[in-house]
Amino acid sequence: MNDFNILHQLIHLFKRKEDQQLERTGLSAKELYVLEHIREDKPWRFNDFAENYRIKPSTLTGIIERLEKKGLVSRQRDQADRKAVYLFITLQGKEIVEKHIEEDQLFFSSMLAGLDPHEKIQFISLVKRITESTRLSDGGN
Repeated sequence: MNDFNILHQLIHLFKRKEDQQLERTGLSAKELYVLEHIREDKPWRFNDFAENYRIKPSTLTGIIERLEKKGLVSRQRDQADRKAVYLFITLQGKEIVEKHIEEDQLFFSSMLAGLDPHEKIQFISLVKRITESTRLSDGGN
């Protein structure tokens, strides 16, 4: 099997996982990504979130609107600075994120199930190196 085939098998594996999550939750990968990152009790200022996660404000607006319609997040204006909008996750949103994280952990465990302990350590180490070098080469995106 050549490198091209390996890459595409990995893409297919993750795409299948993404499709299953969409089917189960009704949320796109981008919506789950945003929801997962505003799950902390510390609210995000809209513009800070967009900048931190490198999402165009117009794209984030659309995602937040869809999540808000589904009752998973809310936006609230700061009383002191009426221009500042903060993002909050709802209880229903938190429940979806918790389930999503559990599913991710199960997915990862099943991915590694066929490896012996040494191979698992090697795999994790290699993936860390690959993602770190990729993050550095693309400017941190």
